[in-house]
Amino acid sequence: MKVCSAYGAGFFFIPGSGTCLKIGGRVRADYAYVTAKDVVNAAGAVTTSKKAVNTIGYEARGRIEFDARTNTAWGTVQTAAALRMARTTGVLDVAAAGSSSSAGVTLENAFVRFAGFTAGASRDNFAFMPSLTYGAGHWGSFANGAKQLAYTATFGGGVSATIAVQDMVDTTIRQTNVSSYSAYNVAPQVNANVRIDQSWGAIQLMGAYGSISEVTATNSYNDTQGVYAIGAGAKINLPMLAKGDALYLTANYANGMTEYTTNWTSFKSSAYRRDVGGYVMNHPSYVAYGTGIETVKSWGIAALLEHYWTPQYRSVLFGTYGQLDAPASAKAATWNGTTGFGDATVWNIGTNFAWLPVRNFEIGVEVIYARVNQDVRNTVGTAAGSVLSKSDSNVTGRLRVERTF
Repeated sequence: MKVCSAYGAGFFFIPGSGTCLKIGGRVRADYAYVTAKDVVNAAGAVTTSKKAVNTIGYEARGRIEFDARTNTAWGTVQTAAALRMARTTGVLDVAAAGSSSSAGVTLENAFVRFAGFTAGASRDNFAFMPSLTYGAGHWGSFANGAKQLAYTATFGGGVSATIAVQDMVDTTIRQTNVSSYSAYNVAPQVNANVRIDQSWGAIQLMGAYGSISEVTATNSYNDTQGVYAIGAGAKINLPMLAKGDALYLTANYANGMTEYTTNWTSFKSSAYRRDVGGYVMNHPSYVAYGTGIETVKSWGIAALLEHYWTPQYRSVLFGTYGQLDAPASAKAATWNGTTGFGDATVWNIGTNFAWLPVRNFEIGVEVIYARVNQDVRNTVGTAAGSVLSKSDSNVTGRLRVERTF
């Protein structure tokens, strides 16, 4: 094989062609524990005993990726794809109670990039925060990215701007209490960002706009609503502390796009919906209760500090806070653990510590404390119909062994 040095380490020429190829991947093993709690309804009645609730979880994940690049008279054409395969059980799977297990293959990304255009599935253009936590933070982040057609303009001096038409299905969270049909693709979702990268760090401003439609089987209503999100992020390099140190900050507001603020239910698995124990948070981006679409308004802030004690020992400290304002129909509906919900605040704080014995090899542990406060309408008893303030919290621990090659 002939080494190709034009695009960095790891590339080689495909025999008989002018295309350079890099093959890589990742293997990850995760082990998680969440303290056991009963699942209760708004009246405080136990609906699922903690004896039947998952408290431990396992995941084995393999990822393989390809990156092929060819120089042309119009610039480099890049073709990339990544497949993720996983086997997951317990608290890391989708079920809250009882034994659970799943296995599957996911297309994380697959795109062609040429002359500033990106076509295919790639990183969501609203995202900013890095993937340095093992568990969930309240910020927009989607491991699988989004299907899109995007254009990025580079202006020099570290300034760039991207505008993209994205598939709304890849990111939107909805809830409906009627027999209805959802249509996310009646109009394109548009995501855009402006970014400045400098030696001191980076700043990004981002936004997203989409249109959602709902229609019942009997056509009792047919409603379309515009939804949007705006945000800002900053990265501040801290070489005065240690090489590689950085502070990340983000703040976001959304009307009908909670996936870009608190991101509580869009993260994979029930573990993060149950970081507060049996108390299930279920805030979608919008609801359809029979009279039309009502959006959830939300905002969130987050901070993350990455610090290298030595080149082989790294720690991450992070904290997040989010607030959700429920629409009138959701507040009026009684809460049974999934349907009906009220205004809420969510926050968590966590840290992980990793040993990096060699480059791209990590063994780490993480602990997260999370809390939720939510107003819900009671279902039974003498206080049926009254609004109760519910609070709960929990601690999640995780061990990760990961090798990237």
